Amino acid sequence: MLYQGNGPRNATVSVLSYPAMRVPGLILAMLFITSSCTATVENNVERERRQRVATAFHNGILLLHANSELDSTADGFRQDPFFYYFTGLGNTVGAVLAIDGKSGESWLFLPSEPPFLKSGLQPEVKPGPEAAKRLGIEHVVDWTALQEFLASHAGQAPPLYYADDLAKFAELPRNLLGSKSPGAPIWLQIILQRWPAFEAKEAGERIQALMAVQSAKEIAALRSAAKATVTAVMAGMRAIQSGVSQRSVEAVVEDTCWKAGAHGSSFWPWAMSGDNAVFPRPFTSLARYDHLDQKMRSGDLVRLDVGCEWDHYIGDLGRTVPVSGHYNDDQRETWNIFAAAYRVAALALRDGVTVDQIFDAWRTELLRHRGSAKALLAQRAIDSWSDRKNVPYWQVHTTNLLAGFPVGPLREGTTINFEPIASIDGQGFFLEDMYLITKSGAELLTPGVPYSADEIEAAMH
Repeated sequence: MLYQGNGPRNATVSVLSYPAMRVPGLILAMLFITSSCTATVENNVERERRQRVATAFHNGILLLHANSELDSTADGFRQDPFFYYFTGLGNTVGAVLAIDGKSGESWLFLPSEPPFLKSGLQPEVKPGPEAAKRLGIEHVVDWTALQEFLASHAGQAPPLYYADDLAKFAELPRNLLGSKSPGAPIWLQIILQRWPAFEAKEAGERIQALMAVQSAKEIAALRSAAKATVTAVMAGMRAIQSGVSQRSVEAVVEDTCWKAGAHGSSFWPWAMSGDNAVFPRPFTSLARYDHLDQKMRSGDLVRLDVGCEWDHYIGDLGRTVPVSGHYNDDQRETWNIFAAAYRVAALALRDGVTVDQIFDAWRTELLRHRGSAKALLAQRAIDSWSDRKNVPYWQVHTTNLLAGFPVGPLREGTTINFEPIASIDGQGFFLEDMYLITKSGAELLTPGVPYSADEIEAAMH
């Protein structure tokens, strides 16, 4: 019998030559060594990430708060993506991570009474030197020590950096919040009131820029998320037909993500039909109990926007689909021109290219079709969309633990979504794929999803 661990290939060991009574001990020892090496590798990854933050925020302290909310309607606990990225802790509730730029050291402050402790649920990590060694974090302590930590820095009052949660809105009127940093979250407002010399500075974009170039492990997770998402999009296409509800299509997508091996959807799917597909209206679904649900009607277009989650990393993919399974003549020509512009612009994706250059490639291809376009809808669309102010939601965004916007030119090793969004005459047009940026171009991570009107119609049947 051979035992092969997760280490290098030359670590393969035959245990047949050992006396039987010694085999279990040997295997346990090897398992311990293997798990220790794996933990060390993981710790080194997160430690290097924290060191990058300390260098970037050398004049201040970055404070990241683990998610403190438990959602009984969700499929599982969702950790704050920034906290997870810099700690690797996916199931720690309510903790605070402080990365001190001046000293280069990190502090993890853990709640004194973790949730459900009385029911026997043990926390993912406990304060003490053992946890500090395991996580590669210099100080892992009870969160009552946060007061002493902040008090010791209040004299110099370095900036307190934080990442804004764009899914959360103001909880109190501005006249009840600190005048220095009224946009800071409530937990940080309390700190600012206690030590008014501090000033909070939002740094989400800067942090995401540090996260943009991904490791091999991250890219592998994103490949898996992308693959599952392709399956879910295709299932969603086939579920679309006149008379069905948007919710029923969204449920098919969610179910398909799970069946594809993903951890459900990375965001609740959008199967927005008719006027619901015209931006910015889809955003309003996030603040409505009915999620803008309505019956789909023949002749309408659907924004099918889908993502499956894999090991915390998100997929994101979509197409504009006809409810009836067939585009009408105007929609067909307009969509085919839209898709042609998309595919030409996608060829411009590479390391060093700017978002403006991608838009220029998209617009150039649009205008190339102006003379041959026959449908009045297509002609008006080209004239409108070629002016960027008329397509304010046209975008290129980064994709990893969350979606953000690239800072500066695209960089090799970054996963991005190319997502032009436009509308004309009350009809929404949208197309989106995931790409891994390389030195010489971009690798499509979501192959197998149709582009042209004929291809989409065939896929729906």
